Amino acid sequence: MEICLITGTSTGIGHATALHLARLGYKVYASMRNAAKAGPLRERAAAENLPLVIETLDVSDNQSMLSCVQRIIAAEGRIDVLVNNAGLSSSSPIETYPEDEHRAMFEANYWGPVKLTQAVLPSMCAHGRGAIVNISSLVGRLAWANQGAYCASKFAMEAFSEALAQEVAPLGIRVAIIEPGVIASAIFENTPVHYDRASPYKSAMRRNGRFFNIGIANATPAETVAEVIAEALSAEQPQLRYPVGFGSEIMARRAAMKDEDFIALGALDDPDYYQALRDHLGIELEPPVKD
Repeated sequence: MEICLITGTSTGIGHATALHLARLGYKVYASMRNAAKAGPLRERAAAENLPLVIETLDVSDNQSMLSCVQRIIAAEGRIDVLVNNAGLSSSSPIETYPEDEHRAMFEANYWGPVKLTQAVLPSMCAHGRGAIVNISSLVGRLAWANQGAYCASKFAMEAFSEALAQEVAPLGIRVAIIEPGVIASAIFENTPVHYDRASPYKSAMRRNGRFFNIGIANATPAETVAEVIAEALSAEQPQLRYPVGFGSEIMARRAAMKDEDFIALGALDDPDYYQALRDHLGIELEPPVKD
């Protein structure tokens, strides 16, 4: 039985992944910052008699992370799989991005995964095997206006994951980057949104809102992402990156565009902007015409 630590399991992708991997026979240590929210996961695991243990872990607190890893290794002797899922989101133009939110996002989305990875690697190296799965985003490879700080935190995760994959490949350790599009998750309920109708950046704010409003209406279930994570862990020919969910197809189309053409989208009037999105990225965001 492989020992798996997952962060951010109270809802969404983490919750679905904890249950899915436990059903597949992993012993899952399902961690979350606030264990008071563990009720639904604990009840589901108990109803199915799953090998799942609730742990308290705050990815913004170094000691919390180290203590959790130490408890698991003391109990099990090792950690075979780490799924770095917990994170924060917010949206605002760069000029007015609140610094406290910007820094908190990097603590959770970048430094948390880095510190946890550093904590579990000695055990994995000692056993000559292991897997680290980092949950990035579609905007980990596509910088979207009005989400610069979130994009930057995910770009950073992608870079450290790719470098790490090269470092640990000779040691028998697998690294996978999961790149969800818009997924049905509570993250949107907890996302601070800064919208100012008088802002010179209001078109970027509005267009960003359109993308997520459309995305939420067509959101991919978190269980689909959990299945992709399981695939990444078991694939005989593993990939580094696994795009999944609504909007994930945009990444390949963006890669085919010149940077200058992508940047130019931001200066277009609405009708031309929405048409350019259709032509270049294959997505429909234009609001319907009202009668």
